[in-house]
Amino acid sequence: MVVPFVIFPLIMANAVLAKDGWRQVADHDLSVDAGSALDFSALVEPGPAGKNGWAIALPEGHLGFEHRATPQRFLIASMVFTKSNNGGVPDKAGTERLVQQLKRSGYNLVRLHFVDAYLMHDRMKDFDFDPEQFDRLHYLLAQLKAAGIYWIVDGLASDNGAWGNVQPHRWVKKHRAKLDVLTSEKGFRHWATLVERVWGAKNPYTGSVPLQDPAMLGIILVNEGSVGFMATLDGGVYPNVLAPLFQSWLKTRYGTDAALQKAWGRTLEKGESLAASVRMPKTIRGKSPRDADFARFVSELERSAYTKMNEHVRKLGFKGLTTAYDNWPEMGPDISRQALDWVDMHAYHAYPTKMADPGSRIPQTSVHSNSAKFVRGLSSTRQWGKPFTVSEYGQIFWNRFRHESAALVPAFAAHQGFDAICQYGEIPIQVDYGSSPYTRRQAIYPYNIGADPIARAGERLAAVLFLRGDVAASPNHIRVHWDADKVHARSAGWEYMPEELSKLAFISPLGLDFRPIPQAPKSGELWVNLTGSQPWWSVKTEKGPAAGRDLRSDSVAALRDRGIIDSGNLSQPGNRRFQSDTGQFLIDSGAGLIKVNTDRTVALVFNGGNASAGALSIRSASVPVLFAVSSLDGKPITQSRRMLLWALTDAINTGMTFADAERTTLKAIGKFPPQLQTISAVIKVATEHGAELKAWPLSLSGVRREPIPLTRVGDAVELQLDTARMPEGPAVFFEIATK
Repeated sequence: MVVPFVIFPLIMANAVLAKDGWRQVADHDLSVDAGSALDFSALVEPGPAGKNGWAIALPEGHLGFEHRATPQRFLIASMVFTKSNNGGVPDKAGTERLVQQLKRSGYNLVRLHFVDAYLMHDRMKDFDFDPEQFDRLHYLLAQLKAAGIYWIVDGLASDNGAWGNVQPHRWVKKHRAKLDVLTSEKGFRHWATLVERVWGAKNPYTGSVPLQDPAMLGIILVNEGSVGFMATLDGGVYPNVLAPLFQSWLKTRYGTDAALQKAWGRTLEKGESLAASVRMPKTIRGKSPRDADFARFVSELERSAYTKMNEHVRKLGFKGLTTAYDNWPEMGPDISRQALDWVDMHAYHAYPTKMADPGSRIPQTSVHSNSAKFVRGLSSTRQWGKPFTVSEYGQIFWNRFRHESAALVPAFAAHQGFDAICQYGEIPIQVDYGSSPYTRRQAIYPYNIGADPIARAGERLAAVLFLRGDVAASPNHIRVHWDADKVHARSAGWEYMPEELSKLAFISPLGLDFRPIPQAPKSGELWVNLTGSQPWWSVKTEKGPAAGRDLRSDSVAALRDRGIIDSGNLSQPGNRRFQSDTGQFLIDSGAGLIKVNTDRTVALVFNGGNASAGALSIRSASVPVLFAVSSLDGKPITQSRRMLLWALTDAINTGMTFADAERTTLKAIGKFPPQLQTISAVIKVATEHGAELKAWPLSLSGVRREPIPLTRVGDAVELQLDTARMPEGPAVFFEIATK
């Protein structure tokens, strides 16, 4: 007999029942209680940050420190302060509370994004930073450092840089600082002055200059500043400012019109010459000889600009790591990223067209609609031998399936051996659902992690799967070799990793290798040749049993031949099913299923019904859901005396309305409190302590509510969940413990 998880006929007044399977969240206080099941501060090394010296790139390509050369993983909190939308950097008391909550949430690194924009809010003169916000920023840096939380910062994020009198707000398109830093000395000097005055000013609370403080782990010199990306945003046309630079580059490369004519053939138009003018490509994404040379020019321009910016911050005393060009998984930007200290990338599935304005649209598609293309696109840009981080990812509110990424991204990143991940958001911490004068603190907005019960709960799962390392990094490698000049000649860099090849990242870690292909493969490696001398799918460079395999049809056999997977691996690429070489991670897009199965954490993401993996099994789930269970005492789940259970469905705002039944087009964003989609299911957890365990729903701050019954079923405990009938409102977290 199964004892119901919750049997209460009475619905309390503060947990109003909503229509159509939705109920309001009853929680008001969201601050994580110390010592609660949601307190993950033990995952953050005691401060101060920087005590082990500067961050370095280890020989094997991971992040480490000068005085502790072991790989370090980081869970990043994204922070974008805007005075008008979310109140800006809080005062000292608010900052202390924020840092405390960041640590209890398990973050050991923050990314301070768009600092240039919020310091210049409503400022009329160039570089006239808001003194109050600047002082608060310095206090925040000091508090983060003391708590053991490192920083990544942007050298430049806003196209308006530190120019004054930008009206009506800092997000309007007035200047082009990102392009200017690539194309002119004036633009570079503006960037350099901005970096010097923001990050080169002495912090009165630490006594040091941020640029000279090893708590600053890295600098994104210019955020999303690649030429192709900026041209795409400009309607697919390259900016005219590049024309004379391209002309000069052509003169250096060819010297004579005859040499240019030989290279371009008929594509060189009548009247064009090196002495007069040669036009740029009319639009992006062309593949002619003109486009190929323009791509070569852009790669050299971007690498030269990176070198110049990197040298400048080194002169200012920075000894950490630098990066740039952190967007788009195309081969052109990959060539520019060869020059970087570390590679950082951004990737999204489903994002709104107009933020939260009426008429904004967001696709209501699952990641399975394209076999999680945004996730595997990350590994397609990773370069072996360099640290790799993801400073922005997301499956954005109000996409109804965003609980998928809560398990998918951290499990994939851990298996791949990434160094840091960050679910992008303006506000990672929301301390309550109370009233606020700031719009972004009045409702769940896109990119607002702290206010969204689904996104904030997903960050806890990322903390155990990725930061704690419950999902193991694979020791194997798929090395994709290709030649930059041949890529330029073939597609002008406007091509992606072949689709069927990129999917193999779900089986074994995949990345780029620009070096010559070795004579003999190492154990646990598969080489793929994209140099253009042969079809990519033909494994002819291998010596041994994998040689001659066709990766379009024989990829699993090729991986098995190389000793990467064994005969028990469940991967069936033709059916869109992929199991990791470690056996801990499976994505089956044909069945709409994600499984993560480790000793300490198990997660199941599915479309309702039944699913099981390891110590966790689910029956009769009523809606699409993520269920996960994790040990909190360091022991395997079956031996654990304290566990955390997740039940993630969907959340929307009260009063949120849409123009269509699919919830694609927004009419009104609504307001707090959020509403959770309710779910019923039978949950079974294998355990040796079934007779001793009890269960509690948790508030979003981790406070235990009234205990709920568990039933012992053999070597397991079972509970029947119905969040529509919970008297204190629906919950996303549950604690299972012996005391």
